[in-house]
Amino acid sequence: MRCATIRHVQTARRSFLVGSALIAGGTVASGVAEPAMASAATHHRPSPDSVTVPRAVSPFNAGTFNDEGLFVLGAAGCGTADVGEVLTAFDAINARTGNPPRLVRADFDAYVEVFLATAARLAALAQSSRLAGQTVTARYQHLRASNYYTQALFFVLGTRHPAREEAFFDLVNQQFHAALAAWTPTPVQFTVQAGPYALPVYFFRPDQSGARRPTLLISSGSDGQNVESMQFGVVSGLQRGYNVALFEGPGQMSLLFRHKIPFTPHWDQVISPIVSVLGARPDVRGDRIALIGLSFAGMLCARAAARSPGLRAVVLEPAAFDMPRIWADPKDIAVVRKAQQAPPAVRARVRREVNAGFTGAWRYIPPEAQFVIHKRSEIFQTRALEDARAGRPPSDYFGLLEAILGFEFAADYRSITIPTLLTANVGDTFFGQQPEEGFDLLSKVPAADKKLIVFTSAEGAQGHDQPMAPQFAQETIFDWLARYMLD
Repeated sequence: MRCATIRHVQTARRSFLVGSALIAGGTVASGVAEPAMASAATHHRPSPDSVTVPRAVSPFNAGTFNDEGLFVLGAAGCGTADVGEVLTAFDAINARTGNPPRLVRADFDAYVEVFLATAARLAALAQSSRLAGQTVTARYQHLRASNYYTQALFFVLGTRHPAREEAFFDLVNQQFHAALAAWTPTPVQFTVQAGPYALPVYFFRPDQSGARRPTLLISSGSDGQNVESMQFGVVSGLQRGYNVALFEGPGQMSLLFRHKIPFTPHWDQVISPIVSVLGARPDVRGDRIALIGLSFAGMLCARAAARSPGLRAVVLEPAAFDMPRIWADPKDIAVVRKAQQAPPAVRARVRREVNAGFTGAWRYIPPEAQFVIHKRSEIFQTRALEDARAGRPPSDYFGLLEAILGFEFAADYRSITIPTLLTANVGDTFFGQQPEEGFDLLSKVPAADKKLIVFTSAEGAQGHDQPMAPQFAQETIFDWLARYMLD
């Protein structure tokens, strides 16, 4: 998704964004068969070097693979990947595919099969280590297995057998839970009821003293798995004496892959019950709970920061506030938005036209772009998830855009009063200038308590979510948090 035409569609880790993969220009709604494509850059004003910024590493010619692969490579710093294992997997994938710049189904099959085999090997090693009493070794082998299964999960919808998605999640989850069983001290697992949602929560402690500590609540993005949060705050937080809590919300992990529950924009209703439960624990300082929102959660957590009591500070990493704008189909978004105010009969007609146009255009969309659309739509709509797993085009594109309209958070940014850190990345073609614009919206946060940090290519931290510089990013973020959380 880093490029702007259907002929060169790329995607990125934990960013839910479809961007250039979507049909735009109104051609879907009008039913025109040959789709016109709109540049994501046109609609969210990316930074000047967002397209030309150099990558630190480019193992693949296809950006869709490259962008995802950099995250698992960057995970080596926290022990949830090993450089040699990852590079060996990359070589095996390229040997099978020829390392093409554009991807077809067989290329997705190759990527998934190589990482499945790599993960299975690590899972078997972990089992042997556990039986031999090598608990620490087993823990890290399970973590790496979980992360490598995550690679297969991410791309399964692009393969010739997309219905395996839930089964692949189960593999990811089994290895993560096996790692938790080998963790010291053992993380506390419990469930928090948040309205209709039963949320699994994982509470990590730096030691078994029971001392009251500042606590971080990390909200993952749209396609990040629990194991990946290790490199985005868990390890760094534990090293600095924090408790760290992870959770699985609607649109994520078990709620998405097992129960088909999509995201809700009402993230305050997800976060507030968790904060209440954490604050009541005897080993948590109730006045020192901070929230970190990763990628898509850098948008969602703005609502929690504005409305959820009990938060000391918030980090939006990176920050954004306007999902409809990012979706990069402005004309159809406008059509659907306008239809919300129309009489029922008119709205039903528009729905039929939008859906017919999108379905008619589907056959012109290359497999790589179809994968991006499936991957980015399943998180917003149960029907889209079921279509993706069946290998069908989204059958209710109107309803998908209708759901996306709810994810606008500018008013929440204007309502935040607690200390707030926003991050941005040079070369982030997904969020573009929204972190900078979001910072200007923080009108109720005192100047001394709000900060925007831009990660750059000189630091190796370019690109959405700085995949190759998680350690540097965490150092920067935790140094800011210390002012509010440690005393």
